[in-house]
Amino acid sequence: MKFWLTAAGLALLAACSPKEGASGPYDYCAAGKTTSLFLIDRTTPPDAMDRSVMMDSLATVVDSLGHGDRIVVATIGPHYTNTERLVNACKPGCPDNQGAVDYMLGQCSAMQAKADERVFMGKLVQALEPVTEQPDESATSDIVRTIAQWTQNPPGGRTFSTVYIFSDMLENSQILPWREFKAEDPEKSMETVQQYRLTPDLPGADVRIVGFGRSHNPGRPPLDPDVDFRVRTFWKEYFAAGGATASFEGSIQN
Repeated sequence: MKFWLTAAGLALLAACSPKEGASGPYDYCAAGKTTSLFLIDRTTPPDAMDRSVMMDSLATVVDSLGHGDRIVVATIGPHYTNTERLVNACKPGCPDNQGAVDYMLGQCSAMQAKADERVFMGKLVQALEPVTEQPDESATSDIVRTIAQWTQNPPGGRTFSTVYIFSDMLENSQILPWREFKAEDPEKSMETVQQYRLTPDLPGADVRIVGFGRSHNPGRPPLDPDVDFRVRTFWKEYFAAGGATASFEGSIQN
């Protein structure tokens, strides 16, 4: 059953942390196969539709996690030092190939794992409460350096297999001011990325971007076609340089 991130669930207490979810000695993270990063841009206030798409997309991501898979949820802020880790946890569950002998030797308990999974889900909802609140609009958005920071030093030491980014991807930072970023060739922007060693480390990863295509002008109309093309091309080249494949989507549905 899909786990829905609802307002009612936000009343649950606690917050996720590394290896959270296990009440016993078993390390669920050791059984995981994938690590996912979900980045939420807090520099542009979302409307009701944005919030709905974001929470439904995150529910899909959580629902698709296998036993022991790690999920990291973090924010994008006006400066890369403002990024906030909301979640860093592994989904409780026992390895599929565990036998009776493993259980008797004190390995993973399926019954305990089920209980821990319920705790994991509740704490995940609570940890995400800040993203349901209306953020203050920021004049800057340090997307490149935030992505570099998280992917070059991933929690748990395992590179991310999938990165989900909920953002309009309109970079406006010290290294790539929007006025220049929207007008210059993607290759020029990539030179800046390489100059400051900000290429993401994502070999073989899939990057799925939700929220791209609207400007910051009043009413948030669509981007000018030329700007859309340049910015979209930059991000594809940026992630390709790190070994990943990027796609732009309306929502995460699978």
